[in-house]
Amino acid sequence: MISVPNEDIRLIMEAGYLYLGMYRFKEAQQVFEGVAPLVPKSEVPLVSLGNVYCVQAKFDQAITCYKKALKIQPKSAFAKSYLGEALFFKGDKEKALKALEEASKLDPKGKSGDFARSLTELIHSGFVPPDPKEVMKRASQQTQQK
Repeated sequence: MISVPNEDIRLIMEAGYLYLGMYRFKEAQQVFEGVAPLVPKSEVPLVSLGNVYCVQAKFDQAITCYKKALKIQPKSAFAKSYLGEALFFKGDKEKALKALEEASKLDPKGKSGDFARSLTELIHSGFVPPDPKEVMKRASQQTQQK
C-alpha cells in the first residue's frame, strides 16, 4: 500500500471536482477511481465517483458507487444522502425517501443530514426531476461551450 499524505489526497480530490465542474467527466472519473485505492477505508472517493455518474444521469452506475461506499462505511450519512438523491432522480421515490430518512437520522445536525432533509422537503413539495435526456443534453451543451 502506498502511503499518501492526507493533504495530497485532498488536493487530488479537489482536482477531480474541478474536472467535474468543467464537465470533463472522463478526467473526473479517472481522478476518483485513482484515489479510491489510496484511501481504502474512506467512502468519499466512491461517493465522488458516484456524483460523476449522477451528473451525467447515469443513475444505475451512481447507485452502484454509493452502495460500494456504504459497504466501506455503513453509517455514512454522506453516502446515504447521495444514494437517496440518485434513487429519486432515477424515479424510485419511495426508496429515495427511505435512504434520505436514514441519512437524516445518521447526521441530525450535520451537512449530510441537512442535505437529506432539504431533498426530502423538495420531494414532499411535489418537485419532479427533469428528464435524464434533458439533463444530458444541457451537460453536452455546456461542454461544447467550453
